[in-house]
Amino acid sequence: MLLTVLSCYSQSPIPKINTFPSVTTLSNWANYNSQQKFDLEIRTLGFKFEIKEVETGSIAYTYIRKVVIDGVNYTDRIVYRIANDNSASIISLVTASTDLVSLYNPQLVTFKNVKCETPMAKDKNTSCNCYVNKTHAIDICDERVKLTMGDGNKYFISVSKL
Repeated sequence: MLLTVLSCYSQSPIPKINTFPSVTTLSNWANYNSQQKFDLEIRTLGFKFEIKEVETGSIAYTYIRKVVIDGVNYTDRIVYRIANDNSASIISLVTASTDLVSLYNPQLVTFKNVKCETPMAKDKNTSCNCYVNKTHAIDICDERVKLTMGDGNKYFISVSKL
């Protein structure tokens, strides 16, 4: 009987799914202007609340998720920034565990590629692609950085409601 259980288990590989939200989901979150709604949804992806930072004009809520990819520990970080008057919000996701550029660029075919004016885009170690449509602006960046396990890349996507 033990052999039967083990053979059934070995035939059922664990599915590999993308646990990062789609561009559509990020855009929907940016439309919420509600940390409470965002909080419920981001937790389903394994993120936990870390810190709330009150700044002039906005409040930022940071969530983190610890992941292990190929035996290397990473921390994924997502920040939900909402204007004090609930007029705008921005979602920023930072990770070194997954190439966000390759993940998100194919999802942006309906967006217009524009010149990046962000401070990150001006850094010589960073390459950015910036997109807009009628309702959102999206920046995706790939930054060459020193990681704990040596040189690597840190990826960043920002989605803001226009």
